[in-house]
Amino acid sequence: MIWQDYAITIIVFMFVAVTIPQLIDVINNKTSLNLFTAIATSIGNYGLAYVFLTLDLWLSVTSAILIATLWLLLFLFSLRNKK
Repeated sequence: MIWQDYAITIIVFMFVAVTIPQLIDVINNKTSLNLFTAIATSIGNYGLAYVFLTLDLWLSVTSAILIATLWLLLFLFSLRNKK
C-alpha cells in the first residue's frame, strides 16, 4: 500500500465523522438538506470511488463508497422530510 491510500482514508473518515450528526438530525426529521447538493455529492463520491479503484487504492475505495452512501442517505431522508 502506498501512503496516499492511508491519507485519503483518514481524511474521508474524518468527513464521515462530522457528517453523522447531520444524518441523525435528518433521520429524526429535524431538518433537511438541499437535495441537489446531497445527490451531487453522493454521485461525485461514487465517481471518486471508481477513480480510486482504477488506482488500486482499496482503502480509499471503501471509504469513498461509505461517504457516498452517507450522502445518498442524506438525500433520501431529506427528500422524505420535504414531503
